[in-house]
This record gives sequence, C-alpha cells and structure tokens, in this order.
Amino acid sequence: MKDLIKLLNQHKDLALATVNDQGSPKVRIFRIMQLNEQELFFSTAKNKEVYLQLKENPKVEMVSWHDRVSIRVAGKAFFDVSDEMQRKIFEESKTLQEIYLSVDNPNLTFFRVKIEWAELFDLNSIPPRREFFDETDITSTL
Repeated sequence: MKDLIKLLNQHKDLALATVNDQGSPKVRIFRIMQLNEQELFFSTAKNKEVYLQLKENPKVEMVSWHDRVSIRVAGKAFFDVSDEMQRKIFEESKTLQEIYLSVDNPNLTFFRVKIEWAELFDLNSIPPRREFFDETDITSTL
C-alpha cells in the first residue's frame, strides 16, 4: 500500500469519472491536492457540473498514468473536508489563489475521495507487475 501512496504522490494528475444525469460517464482531469493512506483531496467550483454530479452520485473511479505505471482508484466523494485541510490546500496552490483569491470564496469547495479499492499496473518490469488493493489493505496500513 505504501508503494501505491508513493506513486500517487508522484502522479498528481489523474482522470476522474463521474456519472451525468443521463447515466453516462463523464471524465475530466483533476490534480491531487493532498493525500493520505485512505483519501485523496481535491478542489472544484460549486458552479461546475462535476460538483452537482458528485452530490447526486458520489461514486467515482480515477486513473493516472506516469512513467509506465497506471493506477486505478475507486471510491466515494465526501464534501466534509476540515477547515484546516482546506486552508492547507489553498495555501499550497498558486492556481487556487489566482482563481478564487480567498479560501472563503463561496464558489470554491473541497472534497475527499475515500479509497475503496485500487489497482497498480507497472510496465517497468517483465512480466508487468499488477497489484490489487481493497479496503482491507487500505485500512490495515494505519
């Protein structure tokens, strides 16, 4: 599991899939703002479609690709990020500061995805390395 977290920390950008109101998948790129052994943290705007989709159906799947390593992660989104974490994310992101000016901007929101399972596929070794992590693996690392 520590390998997975280390690699996610290197990947930073990933494609996040939600479901729209017609039941079709919708994918967009997100940057991992913070992470720990169980959760990935993100920001978005309340006036974006993705915000409404996550409120309606919080189940997501994400995939990242970096240096011949693919990571898929599935989980559930929650909009209960602590004020402390929100401030930390905002202070470390020049982009958020330029767009929203303040962590208190009413359109800015933060969410966390609690990891339910993840799959690592590493093409740097022969044969390729494939590892699956479920919720038990994730919670047992704490």
